[in-house]
Amino acid sequence: MSALTVLAETCDRLVDDGSLVGWVAGVRDRDGVQISAGGRRSIDGPPMDPQTLFMIASCSKPVGGVLALRLVEQGLISLDDPVSRWLPELARPRVLTRPDADLADTAPAERPITVEHLLTMTPGFGWVTERPLSVAMNDAGVAPGPFPPPMTPEEYLGRLASLPLANQPGSTWRYHTSSDVLGVLLARATGRSVSDLLEEHVCRPLGLGDTGFSGDPGRMARVHGSDLSGALVPFPVPEGTFTTPPRFESLATGLVATVGDQLAVLASLAGTGPALLAPESVATMRRPHLVDEQRAAASDLLDPDSNWGLHVETRPDGRFGWAGGLGTIGYADPATGRAAFLATQVTVDAPGTVAAFEGFWPLLD
Repeated sequence: MSALTVLAETCDRLVDDGSLVGWVAGVRDRDGVQISAGGRRSIDGPPMDPQTLFMIASCSKPVGGVLALRLVEQGLISLDDPVSRWLPELARPRVLTRPDADLADTAPAERPITVEHLLTMTPGFGWVTERPLSVAMNDAGVAPGPFPPPMTPEEYLGRLASLPLANQPGSTWRYHTSSDVLGVLLARATGRSVSDLLEEHVCRPLGLGDTGFSGDPGRMARVHGSDLSGALVPFPVPEGTFTTPPRFESLATGLVATVGDQLAVLASLAGTGPALLAPESVATMRRPHLVDEQRAAASDLLDPDSNWGLHVETRPDGRFGWAGGLGTIGYADPATGRAAFLATQVTVDAPGTVAAFEGFWPLLD
């Protein structure tokens, strides 16, 4: 019995017991593509199928990493470039003397923020739990969340840059925000929209027809979460989000895609199918970049013994990829040339998604 068949049986049981609404999963390797589906797009909706569109949430981040490295290969940006070359708002950041300090208690940044800091999520900004900075980020509308910022890139960057950094650039891993800043940088560096760059550098080379920042609502899976009793309930999504072109094209959490499209991206990184990046760039992407102190700051999100590369988690067995908070997970394995992706569209903290994710890993064996 194949690993995909075993996962399908597991996910179908989770649908039957009410832990999942539906699911689509697939594997791509040198032998071809296999995709299975079960359940429904919403509790009373049409059946899931391979053409179902998913809000892939943080699985957007590896795509952002690929896009950035494509531009590095073309010489349009380099990893050691200071971001201030394109983002003057971040030319002279102030840094809190400690992450929970008063917002006026700052010192100058000791070094510039670089493109590599964005890709390794070590620029000094990102997911913050310490007050008062976390409150200020929420009030400014720039705190990390499951949906794209509801504002223009210029407004977003201006609000973010008005706040101090939590840490000195290059010192500490902080999740999420780097990906949105990266998108602004890539657009300014090229004078083009992120969606245009995505089409030229990812979608067209791989023949992807269903990846973008919005999609057909008639094909979209509905997001669900779980209530205190564990029952599935609709998860609130702002009206028009992912179904109309956004003001902010987010590389942190903004992409809509099918499982088949995501398999194509991951397979290109695993060495199967058309290559988006040179082997040297893939090696750099999947190389562990965090030192022990930085890795400790990432312990709540990265698996034990895993590290962070350039916009991907890199695991000790060589596999790399990432998961999304709205119930998606995808990884590539260069050793076998295999890629795997699973989408539930049930939030990652729900028991059904946790169980489905546990059954995901044998797809790569």
